[in-house]
Amino acid sequence: MVTDLKQLGYRPQAEDTIAEADRLEFLLLRSRSPLQRYGMARGLMRRTRQLSLQSIKRRFPHLTGRTLGSKIARAWLQDDYPRAFVPGNNEKMWIQDPLEIAFLLHDLFQSLQIEYFITGGSAAILYGEPRTTRDLDVVVSLQRDRLDQAIASLEASGFYVVGVEDVKNGHLDILQVIHIATIARGDLILSGTTPFDQMQWSRRQAVPMEEGRILYYASPEDTILSKLQWQQQSQSEKQWRDVLGILKVQRELLDLDYLQEWAIQLGLSEDLRLVLAEAGLN
Repeated sequence: MVTDLKQLGYRPQAEDTIAEADRLEFLLLRSRSPLQRYGMARGLMRRTRQLSLQSIKRRFPHLTGRTLGSKIARAWLQDDYPRAFVPGNNEKMWIQDPLEIAFLLHDLFQSLQIEYFITGGSAAILYGEPRTTRDLDVVVSLQRDRLDQAIASLEASGFYVVGVEDVKNGHLDILQVIHIATIARGDLILSGTTPFDQMQWSRRQAVPMEEGRILYYASPEDTILSKLQWQQQSQSEKQWRDVLGILKVQRELLDLDYLQEWAIQLGLSEDLRLVLAEAGLN
């Protein structure tokens, strides 16, 4: 069996995991619903935040309140820590699931009639392997002449907004937002105008979440293609692992014809061929 897997090019998610164990793990993940896998990831992130907070408090026992909050924010936001950012000082809020800001942003966008879909790591978690993620990537259909309105609403909802002038001037297409109370970060990506950008909007999915709520996500196929684009630009191992995870979980649910058609148009055919083989789908 091992020989057969090697011939297929099957690749486990970790170098120290054998192929049979990896296949069993993903068989079990496929038996869970998207919401259950999402819950696994959210639990991981809460525990990670709790451990990080406990570690920093042990190392800096003299820090309290906003001083401690600033230390936490610097550790969690790293290079994305804005110099003027002042976090909240409620420790119970810091250890909240950082993906909770997706619901806050959904409600805000609904009130402003702004369409959106979640992509990036959070989409990879929903469709594939549960893992932690540092931020929430959200594509928004937002014209620059509505930026002031959106920014005012974000700030009124407890978000610190970064990169405003660069986005207004057209130098950047991403607004960084940090939820002050929870120190959770998101990237609001202004939608592009390429055929693939427009196709993603037509295929976005309304995903049922807990308590009857919904969130809008890029489709699994578009998440794969987007991550292959990012991987091609950055050579990021994380992007490749995310794509493998989605392929291994979704398998026959994926529209392979769509993937192959757009891979040709986006110059990703060889990458798609290789990752399909490594996921055991060739």
